[in-house]
Amino acid sequence: MPTEFEKQMSLVESTIVRVVDNIKKSDSDSWNYRGLELSNEMLVVLISHPNVDKAAAALDVSIGKLADPRDVPGIAHFLEHMLFMGSSKYPGENEYSKLIEGNGGYSNARTSDDHTNYYFNINPSLLPEALDVFAQFFISPLFSASSIDRELEAVNSEYEGKLSNDVRRVYQLEKSTSDPQHPYSRFGSGNSESLRTTPKQRGIDIRQVLLDFYTAEYSSNRMSLAVLGNQSLDELQSLVMKSFNDVSNKKLKQVKYPSDPYSESKRKTICYVVPVKEYRFLRIRWVIPNHKDIYYCNPESYLSHLIGHGGDGSLLSYLKKLGFTTEGWAYGEINAAPGFNFFTVGFVLTIEGLSRWEEIIYIVYQYIAMLRKEGPKQWIFDECKNFNAMHFQFREKESAANFVSNLALRMRDYPLTECLSGPYEIREFRPDLIIEELNEYLIPSKMRVFLESKEFSSIATEKEKWYGTQYKQEYLPEELIKRCKTCELIPEFHLPKPNEFIPTDFQLFSNEEHSARPQLPIKIKENEFCRLFYGEDTFYRLPKAYLYFELRNPLGNVDPLHSNMNTLYVELVKDSLTEIVYPAELGGLQYKLYALDHGIQLTVHGFNHKIKQLLETIIDHMVNIKVNPQRFEIMKEKVKRSLQNFRRDDPDEMARYGVGYLTAQHQWNEDELLSCIDSITAHDLDSFITRMLTRFFTDSLMYGNLTKDHALEYMSLIEQNFQEKRFYQPLFPGMWFNQRELTLPEGCNYAYTMPNDAHKLHAIKIYLQCFQQTLENNALLELFCHFVDEPCFDQLRTKEQLGYVVSSGARRSRGVQGFSVTVQSSRKLDHVNQRIELFIDSIRDYILNMPDDVFKKQREGYMVKKVEIPKSMHSQGDIFWNEITKHQFCFDRPQLEVEIIKSLERTDLLQFYDQYISLNSIHRRKLSVHVNPSAIALQGTNDKKSIINEENTETITAGGVEHTVKLTEQPLIIDTITDKDSKEKENIISEKQINLPKEEWIDNVHVWKSKLSCYPLAQSYEKIDIPVLYKL
Repeated sequence: MPTEFEKQMSLVESTIVRVVDNIKKSDSDSWNYRGLELSNEMLVVLISHPNVDKAAAALDVSIGKLADPRDVPGIAHFLEHMLFMGSSKYPGENEYSKLIEGNGGYSNARTSDDHTNYYFNINPSLLPEALDVFAQFFISPLFSASSIDRELEAVNSEYEGKLSNDVRRVYQLEKSTSDPQHPYSRFGSGNSESLRTTPKQRGIDIRQVLLDFYTAEYSSNRMSLAVLGNQSLDELQSLVMKSFNDVSNKKLKQVKYPSDPYSESKRKTICYVVPVKEYRFLRIRWVIPNHKDIYYCNPESYLSHLIGHGGDGSLLSYLKKLGFTTEGWAYGEINAAPGFNFFTVGFVLTIEGLSRWEEIIYIVYQYIAMLRKEGPKQWIFDECKNFNAMHFQFREKESAANFVSNLALRMRDYPLTECLSGPYEIREFRPDLIIEELNEYLIPSKMRVFLESKEFSSIATEKEKWYGTQYKQEYLPEELIKRCKTCELIPEFHLPKPNEFIPTDFQLFSNEEHSARPQLPIKIKENEFCRLFYGEDTFYRLPKAYLYFELRNPLGNVDPLHSNMNTLYVELVKDSLTEIVYPAELGGLQYKLYALDHGIQLTVHGFNHKIKQLLETIIDHMVNIKVNPQRFEIMKEKVKRSLQNFRRDDPDEMARYGVGYLTAQHQWNEDELLSCIDSITAHDLDSFITRMLTRFFTDSLMYGNLTKDHALEYMSLIEQNFQEKRFYQPLFPGMWFNQRELTLPEGCNYAYTMPNDAHKLHAIKIYLQCFQQTLENNALLELFCHFVDEPCFDQLRTKEQLGYVVSSGARRSRGVQGFSVTVQSSRKLDHVNQRIELFIDSIRDYILNMPDDVFKKQREGYMVKKVEIPKSMHSQGDIFWNEITKHQFCFDRPQLEVEIIKSLERTDLLQFYDQYISLNSIHRRKLSVHVNPSAIALQGTNDKKSIINEENTETITAGGVEHTVKLTEQPLIIDTITDKDSKEKENIISEKQINLPKEEWIDNVHVWKSKLSCYPLAQSYEKIDIPVLYKL
């Protein structure tokens, strides 16, 4: 008798057209793969491994913003938002999000020009249930009328949040100034005007447009599904067939768009663009053919490699020596879609570079002329081919959600056998295609130029419709076009030399068996100058290493002047390394150098074979740097621009910074740093470097494919280099400690306001400071935040539509932690604050009334999430390093804290809530940062919609001690955990009143801080004493 599973498999086989069991994967990849084509023409890739600790799935639809109806722009993006709002089988609006996020998971979606991508991850045991809920969105979505208005607000809030984003503004400007007949020219994000106001004026039913678009464009033969789980491939196959077999196949054609988004009239033009932030940028764009059908030739990759090269003889190197640029790059596949592609060259300009933009364009064509003269080279192609093969062979895993999302996205671009390797496949050298692109496409008569700077405010008389970007478009000087066509060759340009950083030795040093979890670091060296932790990789089994160094010397932060000089020193070192390090980056090595408030941090990572060579190069430049006056002035201007742009950051980011600034024992603000940047001279910096490098202590972690002897050798290399060149002394003991966190007094309700010069949106971050970091405190706070996260988003974002950016969670800094809620909104912050407080007030009942089985299930879901092993060696290295820089050294933290979480009960969360979170608690300590648009941000706008009038939803007693808020027009604060008739509950009018204590506004930060005490530093979990005391 066949088993039930065998019967199901027999049924399954009748609906599968094709099985692909020979998907190409790297030798280091232990996961199992299977490709399927279902009878409804859906493509599927299954990924299985018994030790997977996070299941995930993604479905990609090969249709996106370019398919929007001309009269309703933004409908594809709006549909992406609406699809998750319930299905016939699972009608609850937040049923999907409760299942995913309540069980340690995460879900999201994204819409691009030609794709819409939906994905989630979850506890592996709940994959079958989650897959079935997920599949129903593509079988019978509700598009409920009651959800439409609220989710349209989410789309509009997302749009408003990007109104001052320069990348988005220039991208839409490029589209809006393209051929108006081409789909590329449309506005794909959508907003209330395109999706509500205009359709209503034209008598268009937006829900019907959604239904029509879904019917016309969503079909199983345009869908690609990737599923990752710890079940066997056969079991995953059965799950997929059970859930996705009923997705309708409408036999829709794969879309191909017209090949020229620009048209002849738009070429040879320049757009002078006024950005929101202070920067100068030049980009040159050409339309080129889309070569996806011959992806294994990839001529764009060959040209991007050379035109974007940063080494000796390169375009960027020459422009930097002229003082015209600080950074540059070239891309051969940005915003491509079926039928067309783009090639883009971009440069960050200096002040002089901006005035010499025509010369820069001419120099670009001089470089292209050199490439034509030299012709395509087989050895360069082979080098690129070997780069790609190496990166594929030893690539690190992504997070589960990102992995399946990206796999589903590209599944129809390659044969199923190459769905993993496709992006790395370069195997056929086609010099004819390279020559064709150089001779027929990357030519002066086909370029468009975008020049971005605030310098153009006086001439930019046009305004882009959707983002309001100021610009002026005109034809490029004909004389420039002629010069570029006949440009002369110059000796400074030549092809790069063979790359000496390409690794050839991929030996794994560890002889131990594959471990179940990454091994924990151990201390192997300590003296008055340094301390070294070493971690051998026995888990990821890749020929890579991660080297971390913290050079601690608080001299770099004693005053704003020194802080700026520390930043300048780091920027000049990085600038001097560009030409030398670029080949190393191509060879799979990378480095990062940061200025910290207590010194400098260096990380070097990648293939371990040549990592010592790169480390030596970086340290040599750090020790022997000569301050070049020209580059010094350029870097100083760059640092100054960055400081000036602070007040143009996203409001929610400013609010996050504000809480950190206010709770820090000491921190220089941007105004203080700006006040003294101009006075710094090259001589000042020279003197500072000498003093900075004379006395410091190095903490280090070396993790990955290296031996103890390697780690000790690399540490000695650093010590010797500094000792040879500097009078190198130990750090004083008092200079070793981290900064401390201010203690907010019990019962406080502090508020602080910050102006934003770019955004018309507001943001608020509420921080309820709780306690120090300990294993027990961490476990308690994290579990509380896990229970609150989904209902917070559902209430404040989905139901109340306070704004697109809504988040809650634990905030940790300097060994202290608390609960925070962040909202970015177009509404007045008094109202937003009150809505957040009312939500917080409802949390106790939410936890109290949660059924026992749901409580235990959610707790278990978080435990699974907590002990999830990072998918990449890089992520694991960062986690270990964080323990060292925070001086806590608890390398097995997840396992220790999950044991505590296992024992936490509902009463523990309620006691925590009553003590630290409840509005009625005398122990509550609240700090809120309010970011509001400044007069500069509001200048020139009469947009009354940017601030929503809340006069019917609140009553405030002016001048009183308390604000009394009576809520009469808002939906119920919390859905109960059961599924009983949630739609009715949303319409219940809450009559609850809440008393909010009066806020105490912080006027003078320095005076305010002077009255507060500090927390003690969080103590080490290991008995690791202050290292410098050993020898002093």
